[in-house]
Amino acid sequence: AGSFQEAGVIQQAYNLNFPLHVVLSSCAQCPAWSAFSVSSPAIVLETAEDRPEALVVRLYEAHGSTVSAWLQTSLPIKEATL
Repeated sequence: AGSFQEAGVIQQAYNLNFPLHVVLSSCAQCPAWSAFSVSSPAIVLETAEDRPEALVVRLYEAHGSTVSAWLQTSLPIKEATL
């Protein structure tokens, strides 16, 4: 049967609880775009605070171990704090 990590349980739970919403577009073939990406499926990225002047995100390791990972964004960054 495999582990919950191999089955992608964390991702499926997020897909169920936070479904994607379709946004209609006027262009026939809009380019794919992602605001953030992480390098490990064990890392979960969530919005921690949403303020007018800042976007605060939280990353956590969801598989019960430790992992080295990177966070990449296509948004302009003025400041980042770990």
